[in-house]
Amino acid sequence: MSTAPTPHMPATAPVLVSRAAPDSAQLWPHELLEAFCLRMSSQGMCVSRALMQHDRRYGLEQLTHAHNMADDALRMMAVQLFRHFEARQSGISRSH
Repeated sequence: MSTAPTPHMPATAPVLVSRAAPDSAQLWPHELLEAFCLRMSSQGMCVSRALMQHDRRYGLEQLTHAHNMADDALRMMAVQLFRHFEARQSGISRSH
């Protein structure tokens, strides 16, 4: 059996990330992050979901911007996302 790549078997298979991955595998809860990004967009702020997932500093900066806006729903989302981030950083599991 050959392990060399062939036209039918690529050298590397793409890594798929499931949207249904548990929260412990994601920096932010998927549905809340989606809603947050859409709400930020409605306020004229473009938020990169990829950077939110992979750059903690960027993510926290976006939460700060959202918290300082005059949008109560957006502020609440930012607080929820920050609490999730804080719990992950401290290793505290969420009870709900």
